[in-house]
Amino acid sequence: MLKLHINGRDHTVAAEPDELLVWVINEKVGLTGTNFGCGIEMCGSCKILVDGEVIRSCKMDAGDAVGKKIMTKEGLPDDHPLVSGEDVDKSP
Repeated sequence: MLKLHINGRDHTVAAEPDELLVWVINEKVGLTGTNFGCGIEMCGSCKILVDGEVIRSCKMDAGDAVGKKIMTKEGLPDDHPLVSGEDVDKSP
């Protein structure tokens, strides 16, 4: 069991520490705005904020997110670049 702080709420999920965060958020927490796309950090469909930094959840293990503040598209205002589709970071 992992305890994740997502969009201002604590979620205790039955997940292994080495499960990809994108799958835990989408399938076990039920927040479907975070998606698995390419799996190689290129498409951006898995972008979330972790402690205010844009990361790609397809490359982060859920165990590495314990104790951090996670924000998904569902927890952000509609005009936030992560939600509106603007390029929030120029790096690939």
